[in-house]
Amino acid sequence: MHHKCEAKASLKGICFSEDITGIDEWPHSWPDGEISYRLNNYTQDIKKQNLQDRAVTVALRAWQLRISNLKFRRERNPDVPVDFDVSFKPLSAFDGKKGVLAHAWFPGQGKVSGDCEINDEWNWTTHSALQKLSTPPLVPILIHEFGHSLGLRHDTSTMESIMYPSFDLGKKKNRLGINDVTRIQERYGKRSISQRMLDYFQNRRDRGFDFR
Repeated sequence: MHHKCEAKASLKGICFSEDITGIDEWPHSWPDGEISYRLNNYTQDIKKQNLQDRAVTVALRAWQLRISNLKFRRERNPDVPVDFDVSFKPLSAFDGKKGVLAHAWFPGQGKVSGDCEINDEWNWTTHSALQKLSTPPLVPILIHEFGHSLGLRHDTSTMESIMYPSFDLGKKKNRLGINDVTRIQERYGKRSISQRMLDYFQNRRDRGFDFR
């Protein structure tokens, strides 16, 4: 049985739910090395396609800056197989559940491993600087979903975690929490990088500089 994690919307914001029980941590990770990904299509909500590509890059970078044993490579050729796909999908792909924003599969699940699907029923914007209660931002939602793609389950111990199971659209959230960093580094090693560099890229995410 394939397991996926869904990002759901509610009147209070977005709630993330998992359909797995009895496992503290997902047992599978990607092998050390390089994994490839591709954004297969685009939403009409964001006029410039390159900004959608950039949103995926920025979301993956949030994790890449913290780990040493795994690297991400974007594949542009639509005919070349990739390790995981990122795609905008119609509502039917989400069993008609209008409240679902996106879902992703864990590693170790065969062909669908790591795949992330985004519900194009929603009116998307690129990043949290432009988000509204009815307009979810791609970057933080993708950071959360890619956490699942890399093998992380939800973290209910602190609301500061990007992997916390709810997301308040009334507040901006672009940061990995302490637990997020610890858990991902336990899987893929700790990257040696200066705090100055981490702060630089965090500032770009917070202020939306990657999209100007």
